[in-house]
Amino acid sequence: MISSHSRIFRKMLSTTPTSHFITLPNRPIVQPNGQIIRDNLKLHYWEWKGHLPTILFCHAASFHARCYDRIINEALNGHHVISLDFRGHGRSQQHPPPYRFHWFGEDVLEFIEKSNIPKGNLIGIGHSVGGYALTYAAAKASRQLFKSLLLLDPVIFFPEIYGNTFILDNFNVDYVLRRKSQYASVDEMFSRLENRPSFANWPKDTLRSYCENALDENGKLVCSPEGEASIYKTGAEAETNVFPLIEQSKFIQNIPVHIVRATVNDFSQLESSPTNPELVQWFKKGRDVHLEDSKHLFPMVQPELSIDLVKQFINENNKLNSSL
Repeated sequence: MISSHSRIFRKMLSTTPTSHFITLPNRPIVQPNGQIIRDNLKLHYWEWKGHLPTILFCHAASFHARCYDRIINEALNGHHVISLDFRGHGRSQQHPPPYRFHWFGEDVLEFIEKSNIPKGNLIGIGHSVGGYALTYAAAKASRQLFKSLLLLDPVIFFPEIYGNTFILDNFNVDYVLRRKSQYASVDEMFSRLENRPSFANWPKDTLRSYCENALDENGKLVCSPEGEASIYKTGAEAETNVFPLIEQSKFIQNIPVHIVRATVNDFSQLESSPTNPELVQWFKKGRDVHLEDSKHLFPMVQPELSIDLVKQFINENNKLNSSL
């Protein structure tokens, strides 16, 4: 009877997150007149209680922390998990665009430093921009923050792309700006998206969770089309380039960095993998897995595949720690 209650309790801990906010001082904030000032930034995160090591989960651009519930509940059951809403996403603070790409990496680093997360006993899992942000934070940190990183199709390009004015001037985000941004209700958003090609293959519970946490109290997308477009437009800026930080880092080379890349095909709707195929070579303990016939949003579209990848990653971490 005791073991049965214990299993139920662990299941409750894993599946029922609590909502928290943290204020980061001296962060760049865009004002309504376009001026950028240094001020407090209020970030939101979800926490699943459980055992160490802590897992920090970071989401893709235009989505939010709760899009990965199935992965967290099934692959990370019983772990202490923090899933962060980036600025301009979920329940975190909004401001007028732009949302500069490298700000997400800086925000993650400041979040770790200012929070009660156990430094050094931390595992990072990030998808898309989330993978970039974790890499940026790990490489820029003045001490070792992570035990290991799992990067799910991170938005990290070839080094020569960063600062390329032709790419910056010609990156097309018109399809983003055309997106509907106002809905009468969560149900309307769900019914509109479930039959659209980009979302038709999503599990219904994942799509429902996305819709429930994507709208503000007035039915407007928290991550507006203009805000999302600004993220993509700054993705190849010189300031976004993480490779100099990786080269200079004393710590990121000490940890396993596992990279999972989707298929490179059609860039028109950001469905293709944005990950530099040679990224793994920048890490002494890097490992690269290439998924054939998987699109950039495979964590949402193929949750079972993603669950297996995360479970394998966690098991390998456990074996590594037990051998030390």
